[in-house]
Amino acid sequence: MRHEQSVLEMKGVMSAIFTPFDSSNEINFDALSSIAEYQLSHGLKGFYATGTTGEGLLLSSDERTSVVRHLVEKFGDRATVVAHVGHPSTDVSVGLAKAAAEVGADWISSVAPIYYGTTYEGLVRHYSAISNATDLPFMAYSLGGVIDPLRDAELFEMKNVCGLKYTGANFFSVQQLRRRIGRPVAIMSGFDEQFVAGQSFGFDGGIGSTYNFGPQFYSGIYENYHAGKIAEAAHLQSQINLVTDLMVQYENRSYWKSIMRYIGFDCGGFRLPYGPINESEYQAFAGKLDALGVLERNDAK
Repeated sequence: MRHEQSVLEMKGVMSAIFTPFDSSNEINFDALSSIAEYQLSHGLKGFYATGTTGEGLLLSSDERTSVVRHLVEKFGDRATVVAHVGHPSTDVSVGLAKAAAEVGADWISSVAPIYYGTTYEGLVRHYSAISNATDLPFMAYSLGGVIDPLRDAELFEMKNVCGLKYTGANFFSVQQLRRRIGRPVAIMSGFDEQFVAGQSFGFDGGIGSTYNFGPQFYSGIYENYHAGKIAEAAHLQSQINLVTDLMVQYENRSYWKSIMRYIGFDCGGFRLPYGPINESEYQAFAGKLDALGVLERNDAK
């Protein structure tokens, strides 16, 4: 069966990896290497690059491809690299998909159409063009959308569509979808705070933002759950959720990246329309992280 091996290997936990920037707001590839190495050493199996967390839509197409290329060249022999190619323009997404294939990505993925063509019919046209653009396995991405098991099973009849990243809470509908597809597919959960719950519904693993600074928690949840140590997995989920709860209180996603600074990586901030945070703001935020007692300052150094 086409891509059967890729589906079987898509089990475990992956970061929706940040795209770090230097003081000139250019991609900091040295920091990207350090972050990726840290995450692999703490049990992650790979990276979902230039997605929402990776600021894909705030990067140029060349920048997006350069991130994927870098991860493949530095870590492709021991990590799975998924290139998110979502864009409002289907033509741009197709170009990104072809570029990802050329630089050696293992999978491609895309959110549904944004701004234009946001109907189901638009989704079918968008995904069909992307999935036919390369021979790579394609992972659909449901970001807060409604899963209709009967309707959405038809997406998996497209060439190369054999995965789903689901960022939502209706695990039952995803379970129904898998049953209707009737063949092996890779389904990854995207709600970090409910990762352990997703495992109980048969998800193959997870891809998330907080995996960037808490990789040991998510690899630990996965390993403990599948070893039958459910209480231990639930405890780890509860602990890292304290950080998630603090993080989501801030509209400015530059605070998300500042958690990387807290553990020892300087990622810069998010690009506009998000703004930088000043030193006093960072120190106040770091004090709140101290109070949680979940992450260790400079753990990565």
